[in-house]
Amino acid sequence: MILFAIQSLAWERVSTQLDLANNADPHTAVVYDLWKSFVEAHNDSTTDFPQWNDADKIKWKYPDLVNCDGYLTTDLYSYLNKVIEIRPENDVYVIRSMFFTPYNENTEIFVLAITNHIAKKDENGEFRLYNWIDYFTRNWPRKAVGVFDYCYYPGFDFNEDVAREANNTVTMFRDKLNANVPERITHFIAPNLDEEFKTKGFDYVAGMGDQMGNTGGSTDMNNFIVYGDSVHGENFEHEICRATLNATYPNVHFLLNQGIAFYVHQNQREFGLTHRQHYQRMNDWLKAHPDEDIANYYSSFYIMDNQTAPTYLVGKIVCYELYKKGGYDALKRAFNTKPSEEDFFAFLKKEIGIDQKDFNQWMRKQIAKYTTQDIPPLR
Repeated sequence: MILFAIQSLAWERVSTQLDLANNADPHTAVVYDLWKSFVEAHNDSTTDFPQWNDADKIKWKYPDLVNCDGYLTTDLYSYLNKVIEIRPENDVYVIRSMFFTPYNENTEIFVLAITNHIAKKDENGEFRLYNWIDYFTRNWPRKAVGVFDYCYYPGFDFNEDVAREANNTVTMFRDKLNANVPERITHFIAPNLDEEFKTKGFDYVAGMGDQMGNTGGSTDMNNFIVYGDSVHGENFEHEICRATLNATYPNVHFLLNQGIAFYVHQNQREFGLTHRQHYQRMNDWLKAHPDEDIANYYSSFYIMDNQTAPTYLVGKIVCYELYKKGGYDALKRAFNTKPSEEDFFAFLKKEIGIDQKDFNQWMRKQIAKYTTQDIPPLR
């Protein structure tokens, strides 16, 4: 997840490097004004933006899907925006713009994202904004299986049996863990993580290209959309967990929130490595840093590198220990526990007998154990 804050508002809120006055296409200036008014409107309290098309506002709770992307934990429109390109393409206009913030006394900029949006005329002949992903995937195959509406890239070998397994995953979350299951879950499948970003409308987003293995996904929990790749296919348990279980319990402690997403993932592979390999990397790091305290979320252990995500893997162990001791009921109690450190560790003490002061050494032993054996799956 990427989280940054804007550092200066001294620059113009929305700007462009295009020569609008001398552009032979009069629609270019109209599209720019439409985009500019939309971005600037995010300073107001309204969420019913007239610049956005009505069909999306009916279909989605938050119709601008790029700004609801589960990879980001920040609002794109809290950043400055510069329109780089407005180009006609088929019957639409592609708006390519950069979201950025200045720093170092305005001498440099940090670029959060370069995005694509669509502008085209609606049924009334007025230009409105549309999501890039619908335009980009307009010729992709689509298939509905159970609660899932799949949209996948041409060439992907869609497997209905695996799609039915995804529905079984949803049923398990609902029946065993009281997850709220939406009527429909939209599931996009791109070839890999980089292409997934591009499918959603990101030419670039901070962190893009930094993930090892070029595999992964994200979830728009507001609109119940799962974004995945060909490796995880139709049953991406990790992201399905986000769209159902995590959406049901949004205030759960971060180790439970992260851990359950890895625990339910039967594939036991992340970022090109098995979970055993990740635990080995964590074990090696901890041996080299004997003074680091795993009970301290601010420990550098949790940001050890860009391939292994300790919060997920430590959380997976916690979730397994709770399930082993108290089954699904223990997990449900955990998800309903207040997220403070005090309440979280008091709960662990009560449920599995691990005190906060003992958590570091206990977890180090658990991590070492799972370098040579797998954690049994949740079922």
